[in-house]
Parts: sequence; structure tokens; C-alpha cells
Amino acid sequence: MSEFYSEGDTLILSERSEIIIQRCAVEESSEFHRHSFIEIAYVESGRGVHEIADGFVSEIEKGDLVLFNAGVAHRYKVTKPESLVVYNCLFDPAVLDESVSKSDDFINIVYSFLFGPAAAQGGDPKPYIVLKNAGSVEWIVKEMYAEYCAKQSGYSKVNAANLTRLLISVFRLKLGGRDGSTDAYRKAVTESAVNYMKEFYAEKISCETLASRAYLSTGYFHKVFKETAGETPVRYLQNIRLEHAAAMLSETGLPVQTVAESVGYSDMKYFYRIFRDKYGSTPAEFRKKRNADKKRVEGHS
Repeated sequence: MSEFYSEGDTLILSERSEIIIQRCAVEESSEFHRHSFIEIAYVESGRGVHEIADGFVSEIEKGDLVLFNAGVAHRYKVTKPESLVVYNCLFDPAVLDESVSKSDDFINIVYSFLFGPAAAQGGDPKPYIVLKNAGSVEWIVKEMYAEYCAKQSGYSKVNAANLTRLLISVFRLKLGGRDGSTDAYRKAVTESAVNYMKEFYAEKISCETLASRAYLSTGYFHKVFKETAGETPVRYLQNIRLEHAAAMLSETGLPVQTVAESVGYSDMKYFYRIFRDKYGSTPAEFRKKRNADKKRVEGHS
């Protein structure tokens, strides 16, 4: 079975759970093409040019690594007598799902940092990343290629782990550069923590919990989050919880204690205090006013 199939001008992986590793000798300039998956390309030897359809051009040579997201039309160009030997690692983000648990978000942060919206920040508008002198990842890429070619029992699991290793290595190379990457990293850390709080706000969450998921010290995580989000993690989580509580008070007849417990608060005295601080009234007063407002609106409709 072919590794790809086409839909219009876009290549799509035949099996989304598969990590494809190719070793290609590029002797002639290729046509522009795009695909629905992510590609990490490592130059084993030679030199040439990597070009994006929007006009961005980067010279590449032995030891360079190129990363680009899905949907980016690109091509390689060679100038005789030069040629390129390139390893291509092709994958759908879904292959990482099994290796990333709810309590370990580091790979999500790495992925967002390399391929998310934050990756285009830091003064680099290109829709791809070129890392020079990335030879430290060559052994990982070659090991992945050997596993993929041999296809021995368990090779897909081995390469899923190798992909994680490769992404972390690339992340370290990128973060160590002087191109504004630190700001993108801080944004990725903060966005990941925010997404976690929005999904699991009813559970017990502490600053220590959020920091440990990103493999950061509590103090450094707190500093990064506050500088990026404009408020502390505790206050941010508190606002998320109170907004959910306000919605439940407006839309249901559940007892106030049930509402408080549903958004993560068991201490009713504390819940009443922070609710009043945010909304200027007790939960019961808030509900009464919202119900009155609804009736007034319905009366005019």
C-alpha cells in the first residue's frame, strides 16, 4: 500500500498513526507540493535551497534541519553539481496522543512552541523553521530510519518514543538560539496551562501542579505565567471557576453549595468571599438578579 494518497494538490498519509521516515537523494529541483502532515527534514549531505511558495527562500546544507507545518507549499532546489541527501520525518500530530498523558504536558508545550501560532513570533515571519548546525539530532533520525525500514516487532512504538526525543532535541536547539524564541516558549507554556485550567477547573489544581506538568520550578512557572497572562495562575483559575459558577447560578436551580463544589470549592466561606469580590453580591443575590433580568427581557419580547 502506498504511504500517501492525493486530494487535489495535497498529499495525505494513508495511515495517520504511522510515522514515515524517508531518505531521499534530491538530484533535480522539485515542483511545489503541500501535504496534510508535519515534516521535519534533516540534510545529511550536500547543499541547496528550500523555498516556500510565498517567496521565502533559505539556503540549506549538511547538518541543517527544516520544520514546517501542514499546508505549506514548498520545494527543494539544487544547483549542479550539488545535490542533497535529506531524511524526511513525516507524521500527523495524532501519533503523539498516546505518549502524552493528562499529567505530563511537556510535549504539548514543545509541539506548540515549534508548530503553533507562537512559532511564527519572535521576529521570524516565515511559515517554517530552519535550524543551522543541527547535527546533534542526526543519530536520532538515522535510528528512526533504520527502525522504519526493518519494521521489526514494536517498531512503531520505538519510533513514537524517538519522535518525542527528536522534538525535544529540536526544541532545545531552537530555544538556545537568539531569535526571540524565549518569548514564544513562554507563550506556549502559558497557553498550555490556561487550556488545562479551562478543561479541568473543577479538579484540585495548584501552581505546583501546573509547573510540574511543564517540568519547570514553581517559582519560574509563576513568573512566566504572570508576565505573559498579566495575572497569577491562582487568580486566573479563580476567574475561570467563578465564571462557570455564575453561569450555573443563572441557568440552573442547583443549590449554591452544589454549584461551589462543581467548580472546585469545598470551603463555602471562601467561595462566598471571592464571589462577592468579583460580582459585588452573594451567589443568592446574583441568581435573584439574573432571574429578574430574564423575566424582564421575556416580558418585553
